[in-house]
Parts: sequence; structure tokens; C-alpha cells
Amino acid sequence: MDTLIPADQDPGAREAGVVNYIDRHLMKKFRKHQPAYRAALAALDSMSREAGAKDFASLPVETRASLLAAMEEGKAGPGLFPDGGKAAFNLVLDHTMQGFYGSPRHGGNKDYASWRMIGVPPMPVRGRQHYDVKDTYPERS
Repeated sequence: MDTLIPADQDPGAREAGVVNYIDRHLMKKFRKHQPAYRAALAALDSMSREAGAKDFASLPVETRASLLAAMEEGKAGPGLFPDGGKAAFNLVLDHTMQGFYGSPRHGGNKDYASWRMIGVPPMPVRGRQHYDVKDTYPERS
């Protein structure tokens, strides 16, 4: 997720808890996508071993980005993905965006990371997960 939305001057997917969002929803709302995630993760690790790494996470960020770009174009891992990885890439990208830009009550967008980034005032969260708004976000120039 942090390869898709990396941190810069603002928090990225890791800091915003996107993995928490996806993990949480794979057990409920996204349950039907569990096999697709398992297959995609196994294929990514296989592609990573071909690139000389133990697994996807241990690759340099540039190599991870190029593997994901190949998936986005449908040109990844012959024999690993029926469509070259395009469907798997789009599924993970959709869920990553939902977790990053959605309401914190669903398990992502921790501390209103993306809302602060785009200038949306944090709203009180109702539901299972509550986050304290520590202060108003810093002035943007």
C-alpha cells in the first residue's frame, strides 16, 4: 500500500492505517476477495524472487513500483496472472484508495491523514473506532 500511496510531506498509506482497513474488511465486507488477495500476494512474491529478493516487501521501492506498473498495464508475470495482473492491481488500488480517503470509522485514514492533506476539516467519528482530533491541522502555504 505504501508503494501506491507513499509518504512525503504528508502521511502515506502506511501511516494512515490502510493495511488495517483492508485486513479488517477482508474478514467481512471484502471476504469474497480473499482468494484474489492470496493469489496476488503469492504472485508478487514469486515475481520478487525472480528480481532477486526474498519477497515483495524487501524490494527497493523503485523495483516495487515497476512491478506494480507492469500489473497496472496487464504485463506482469506470464503464467502468474490470467490477465497480466490488471484485475489484481485494480482491486488493491481501489481498496487502498477507500482506506486512505474514506472515513476513519472504517479502520483507515488514521488521524484523518488524507482529509488533512486535502484540507477537509475532520468530523467527529461515530462508530467502532474513535480517533481524537489533537489539534487543527497546520496552515498550508
